[in-house]
Amino acid sequence: MAVSPDAAQGLIRELFLMGRAIRAALSHPEEGDLLPGGVGVLGSLDARGPCRQVDLAADLCISQSTLSRHVAELVNSGNIARRADPLDGRATLIHITDKGRDLLWRVRESRARGLRDALADWTEGEAEQATAVVHKLRDSLASAAHHTGERRTVSSESQEVDV
Repeated sequence: MAVSPDAAQGLIRELFLMGRAIRAALSHPEEGDLLPGGVGVLGSLDARGPCRQVDLAADLCISQSTLSRHVAELVNSGNIARRADPLDGRATLIHITDKGRDLLWRVRESRARGLRDALADWTEGEAEQATAVVHKLRDSLASAAHHTGERRTVSSESQEVDV
């Protein structure tokens, strides 16, 4: 049975508000020094390993120009570095630095603490149920994007992701 337009609109609204609530409740003080999404770039780069910017932009479903701003900022702060691609000297690979991994670890730890505090009155079962529903929603969205021929899709495989 299909979801009604009202239910779809309600879910879209809740997801938008969820994004706001997540950013407000789980932000780490050092994130304020980064462009919004900078931690996501670090997390994806940490999970993926050294890569070309064009490939990382596709993974993150953002434009190359947006990623370029993130990369410039993260290179200037010492959180990522560039190096020549050993397979193609004309190309450049970007990779996370030890400083970037340290920042990413601190942000993840802070966010996990914040979420545990926010969910203090939840049971483990409720948290697992919420995880399962959100996972199902993500898989449905990824499948829909894939079937509509959308070039940028979000993998339904497990991966490190930072908002």
